[in-house]
Amino acid sequence: MMHLPPEEKKNSLISRSKDLIDSAVSGFKGRDMNALVDEFTQEMTVVAEGLSEELMQTKQQLSQLSAAQTITEEQRSQDMIDVRNRLKDIEKRLDTLSRQKDKQDRKRSSLSAILSQITLIAAIIAGAWVITAVLQLIRR
Repeated sequence: MMHLPPEEKKNSLISRSKDLIDSAVSGFKGRDMNALVDEFTQEMTVVAEGLSEELMQTKQQLSQLSAAQTITEEQRSQDMIDVRNRLKDIEKRLDTLSRQKDKQDRKRSSLSAILSQITLIAAIIAGAWVITAVLQLIRR
């Protein structure tokens, strides 16, 4: 064996110790990296499964909301049809009532004319009777 000066011995010893520690640590690091990669992969799998489940729930909620919206739109459409039909019925009834009122007004006006004429005739008859009664009184 060669004898090295103490300074080189010290550097050599440090260098060998460092190499030994680096090789030991690299072995641990390699194993730890594999374990870390496995752990990371497992965690990401769990996250991906969770996201997938949330996506499915969101799709299901979207489908339910879409169905509810369709039902609401159909009900609104049916309500609009019902309102239009009721409005048409009301318009028909209003037209009928208007015609009936016009008919009654014509009847009333003709009835009023007839009553006026009857009143006039009654007045003439009453006047003639009064005149006749007065003439008979005068003749006696």
